[in-house]
Amino acid sequence: MKNWPLETEIPINWGDMDAFNHVNNIIFLRWCETARIELFRKIWGDVAINMVEILNKDGVGPILANFNINYKNPVSYPNSILIKTRVSKVGNSSFGVEHILYIKKKQPIIAAEASSIVVMVNYKSGNKFILDDQNKNMLYEFS
Repeated sequence: MKNWPLETEIPINWGDMDAFNHVNNIIFLRWCETARIELFRKIWGDVAINMVEILNKDGVGPILANFNINYKNPVSYPNSILIKTRVSKVGNSSFGVEHILYIKKKQPIIAAEASSIVVMVNYKSGNKFILDDQNKNMLYEFS
């Protein structure tokens, strides 16, 4: 599995840095969230990121169940981050998402590696949603 079907570039803001003159660790989670939301939009469209639309439709949408990150190199302003994202595995009601965050330079440097588990939930019933073949196939397209 070497494919990274989604790339998201995010500029680093001066306000992302902390007193140690590098980007604060919590900002990395926000960057991954942005990339994960872009993944949802590519798979399901904007309905996947809008609770009103989810509830007006069938009530099924994603929820983050777990997030892990390994920091590799400090990041500072000015620069930008390139996040490569893919679906790492597909289960019955959940799927894994992986990210590699690169500091954009002439020779990109890995800033961090992250992974998460997303569970599909029926927000109307509160139950997990079992992924059907159509949803699984859409997820596999991004693995």
